[in-house]
Amino acid sequence: MDGNAVLPGPCHIIVILATVIMASVLELLPATRIGVKYPGGVFKSERHFLDFVIDGESLWEKVGKPRDTVSVICFDYSREETVQAVNRLPLTEKSVVPGDRRPLFICSECGDIGCGAVTAFLVREGESIVWKDFGFENNYEQNIRLKEYKHIGPYTFNWKQYESALLQAVDNLKQAQHSR
Repeated sequence: MDGNAVLPGPCHIIVILATVIMASVLELLPATRIGVKYPGGVFKSERHFLDFVIDGESLWEKVGKPRDTVSVICFDYSREETVQAVNRLPLTEKSVVPGDRRPLFICSECGDIGCGAVTAFLVREGESIVWKDFGFENNYEQNIRLKEYKHIGPYTFNWKQYESALLQAVDNLKQAQHSR
């Protein structure tokens, strides 16, 4: 056979494979961690926050509630810190945990990363942002517990829809502060 071989038959078939990634939809919906007073004066504080609802499913129910954490968009914490936390999600503010991971859920009592936080690695890819490699960590150990979260994500969001949801969250924070 010579080097000028041609596909047999009158038709040439060209197959093009394309990867289509469907964008998830992020909603930020009000949620409450119920407060409890136990005998002896011990209590759990009631917390009001915005839950990350992805494609209609509560991320708090999946990863936050089992750890007794609330989202970083908590109305009961300092407005300034909460706005910074929101600004970390579109990658405009520096992360507060090593490895440039972003906290999503934090201690429900004090909001301190040192108590432990559910985090994810966020990466901007053109007109999308991806949340992946979920884990549980704090700001003083290098160990990130990834194994128990391997079934979560990755989630790919359309950048404009994602940014719009976060801007609405900041507006909700401002309104909540004014109503107090």
